Amino acid sequence: MKLKRHFALAIALILMLGLFAGCGGDTANSAPSAAPSAPASDETPSAAPDSSASTSGAGLKIALSSQHLTNDFNRGILAGVEAKAAELGAELITANAQGDSNKQVSDIENFLTMDVDAVIIGGGEGPAFAPVMQKMAELGIPCITVDITSEYSTCNLTSDNFNGGEQLALYVTNKLGGKGNILALDTPGWHSLEIRLRMLDAVIMDYPDLNVVQTISIGTQDAVNNYYKEVKSYLQGNSDIDAIYCSWGLAAVGASQAVRELGLQDQIFVVCTDADQVVLEEMRQEDSPLTAVVGQYPDRLGSGAVEMAVSAANGNQVPGEAYAPIILIEKTDPNAWFSAPAIMTVEDAWTTLYPEA
Repeated sequence: MKLKRHFALAIALILMLGLFAGCGGDTANSAPSAAPSAPASDETPSAAPDSSASTSGAGLKIALSSQHLTNDFNRGILAGVEAKAAELGAELITANAQGDSNKQVSDIENFLTMDVDAVIIGGGEGPAFAPVMQKMAELGIPCITVDITSEYSTCNLTSDNFNGGEQLALYVTNKLGGKGNILALDTPGWHSLEIRLRMLDAVIMDYPDLNVVQTISIGTQDAVNNYYKEVKSYLQGNSDIDAIYCSWGLAAVGASQAVRELGLQDQIFVVCTDADQVVLEEMRQEDSPLTAVVGQYPDRLGSGAVEMAVSAANGNQVPGEAYAPIILIEKTDPNAWFSAPAIMTVEDAWTTLYPEA
């Protein structure tokens, strides 16, 4: 019995020593193992990451470049970035290009002289950033983008513009009964806006009596006033428009003002993406032609951009693209929308589709 007890104690002591050897100590001062370690392979599981370290922004300097702050979408991105950076303890540097793409590129180049750990580009004319984004990639500085698809983007955060553009196009098609003339309003260079217009084209391809007769493209500076003037001038010379499809919110506000001033609310309706306050205020007016809006969550895009920036700066893998949800808003008849996709588990799907099985 004594021999068994001594043997058990010896085994316990060996296990305890092994445990301390595995958990403690400075690896730089530890003795090398007798046998060489096996070469790494794709099938070798990596050690569990320290989640607190990977999500902490302490000691990190993150920069945000805003193309402009003249609408709630861009201000919402800024608010989300500021809140999440403060929450994670990261230092934040911001710059507002005031609608000038050349200045925005210059702002980003200036960030690179300030020893930043990551840069967030909060929207803009994507192709203009390719050289400076390539430079960031070469320097190993993570570049997180919002609504910009680029080979040099570490992660692009965007609303689901494919679904949003399709839903808006289907709404227009349904409201017009598959027949009519559409005026499209756009702003050049924004990838998300290009997707929304492409989805309009994709939907009406199956409706030969629906036509986009003209696309008016204007920059972001003084957008409401400029769209108002352009749309008013166009409608005065073209009386056959039935709907105005706007790729963003301020275009819809200017267009709605023009339609209302010309007294064409009973003939023309307006739709757009971006539920800015000024957009919803326009929609609230009883005589507004703005009937449908696809809303977004810009603060979630901003906070998500910081999370991706911090994670990438801490050496973690991040997805190439991440999507935020959309909201479907209708002035008088929410049921006029086509149903948004349902999301469920396979078990929920089985119960829903085959309740008697």
